[in-house]
Amino acid sequence: MEEKKEIGKVKYKAEPKRHFPRYRIPAYIEIDGKRYKLKDWSLGGCAIYDLPDEYLERKWAVGNLIIPFDTFEVTVKDLHLEFLKRHPDGTVGCRFADLTPEQISLMQDVIEAYLEGAIVSLDEFINVVRREDLREALEASRPTPPKRSGIQETIRRIFILILFFLLTGTLTLFLLEALKTRVFTVYPLSSFIDTDLVVLRTPLTGVVNLEKVKTGESLKAGQPIGNVVSPYRLSVILNSPVGGILAALYVKNGEVVKEGDPIAGIVPANAEFFVRSNIFHRDAEKVKLGQSVEVIFPDGREVEGRVVKISSGPKKAIAQLHSSTPVPVYTNPWEYDSLKIEIPQNEVKIKDVGESVIVKINVTPAYLRPILGWLP
Repeated sequence: MEEKKEIGKVKYKAEPKRHFPRYRIPAYIEIDGKRYKLKDWSLGGCAIYDLPDEYLERKWAVGNLIIPFDTFEVTVKDLHLEFLKRHPDGTVGCRFADLTPEQISLMQDVIEAYLEGAIVSLDEFINVVRREDLREALEASRPTPPKRSGIQETIRRIFILILFFLLTGTLTLFLLEALKTRVFTVYPLSSFIDTDLVVLRTPLTGVVNLEKVKTGESLKAGQPIGNVVSPYRLSVILNSPVGGILAALYVKNGEVVKEGDPIAGIVPANAEFFVRSNIFHRDAEKVKLGQSVEVIFPDGREVEGRVVKISSGPKKAIAQLHSSTPVPVYTNPWEYDSLKIEIPQNEVKIKDVGESVIVKINVTPAYLRPILGWLP
């Protein structure tokens, strides 16, 4: 009997070359999706049954240590395995390399539970004798998040809520602004300041002789601007048809003109300034008479205008017919309609006629204006 006890002690002692004692705790090594039964294992390595020779040739592999219990399994993942040699009993010696603290802790918990009697090994699996002890041991190895005080937790939740509402609000504002700018705001193709100009034309063909008048000068009705002398020495005086401002001279002194050619452009004294805009057919359908618009001058001034006239261009069929014309769109009169926009007269001077301006037309539906109206 004493001899058997001595044999039992030697049986479970660590081998001289090993740093950790081996235990016959049921377990498997899973490599490349296939499980291999273990003869014994420890924190330092294991002995594997029926491992193919190809792994000995490869020397290294990555596998999972699977410890089967009666109702669940414990898996130590991603073990670095170094295959050493094949023993006389057919098993392959394997060393665990580069174990992480988490892997060591989980394996050590199972071994300690086995040594303390909380678990016992049967043929193919482990039976839990004291399940509470094992659960406590396994859960103790898991990292626990640091506990926060009540005030810290409240501050954290408030911060998360504020951050959530800020992000949600920013995204909502972005979407509403994009909706207002891209869908419910119409930008005409081109806009400029205009007025009702009276054009003085020559009644006959001949040579023009201009008086000493300059653009921007005030004229009285009937005031001579020059004369035209025909080849037959017939002379006709060119009088201003209305009182106003000389806006433009279309000819030079001594120039030959034909009957009907423009000589000068005059802005009547009672003329009103307005903005004329060219707008695509599809956008003109959204605009209504009397609609308020925003007019932005080159110097940055912004005034409110009002649509007083919508002049329809050619029909859409003509626009489609000319859609392949290789010239800029704004030169194709069949592509757009025309808007006449009334603006405050004290904001414009005669020198501003012909200046380009920016026109923005808000076509937001009435039911959306309370929502989009406060956006910049």
